[in-house]
Amino acid sequence: MSDRQENEEPRQPRNLQGLLNFCTEITAREDTTGPSQLQTMDPERRAFLEEALTSMAVDGVKEMAKAVKSLYSESITMPGEDISKQKEAMAILEEYVDDLNYAMDICQNYLYCQENMLALDIMPVLLLMLDTDEDTQARVKALYAISCVVRDCPKGEAEFLDADGLSYLMRAMQSGVEKLVIKSAFLLTKLVKKKDSNRAVSMGFVEQLLTVLGSEKTDNISREHCTDALRTLALTYPPALAECLRPELNVSQILTSRLDDIKEKEETQEEECYIKEILELMERGSIGDSDESTNR
Repeated sequence: MSDRQENEEPRQPRNLQGLLNFCTEITAREDTTGPSQLQTMDPERRAFLEEALTSMAVDGVKEMAKAVKSLYSESITMPGEDISKQKEAMAILEEYVDDLNYAMDICQNYLYCQENMLALDIMPVLLLMLDTDEDTQARVKALYAISCVVRDCPKGEAEFLDADGLSYLMRAMQSGVEKLVIKSAFLLTKLVKKKDSNRAVSMGFVEQLLTVLGSEKTDNISREHCTDALRTLALTYPPALAECLRPELNVSQILTSRLDDIKEKEETQEEECYIKEILELMERGSIGDSDESTNR
């Protein structure tokens, strides 16, 4: 081992994995060729070492709280201001939320954290960021945060809808930004599976999804999520299926053409299944309409 390696201080542990790495690193520096010096540790020395280890480990929850607090600075909404501290705070938050040791402090699918985030009145802030931020990446992250707070959280869904969240979602889908299209279609699918199909159809989401699907510029992942959203609408809400049957929308032509392009391609199997299900729903819907007309 070089002098540099011997003198270099180990990184300060942030979590249990870091503490394990720290101990392993220290152990690796010991001279294992000599006789073992292991002996029973007296209580005072044990207490001292436990206190030392505790002081070395960073409290992740406190660090995240500090990072969130710094994001409330007015400079984050003032053009031309130095936001380096806010960027650093976001980097800290990203580091922690990727760590399974802090899974209980992540909002996604965790009702306690979701409701505590909502108590901070965060929804209007995130929606404004999604709609107006000049940084595309910031808009994408804002939509991701909204999705985490809203999904499987009744209070979050209610706040989102009361704030006209579907209009924000529509504009995100119309942005042409791939990640915004994907995330907005994904969240729309989750919402309409429950109770919001009526509002989504009345706002024109069927037409918007078809606009995305009819564009040659739309990538495969966006197509998959938008097709799933259209399938979910048609499956859960009869008026949405009726929209798909409108001749002027050319739904059958758009989907059949796409099906011919991707048929039996492994990377688009999910999309292929969604398209086939929509076409089957449309066929059954057409037969049902014909039967009703005959009965009249």
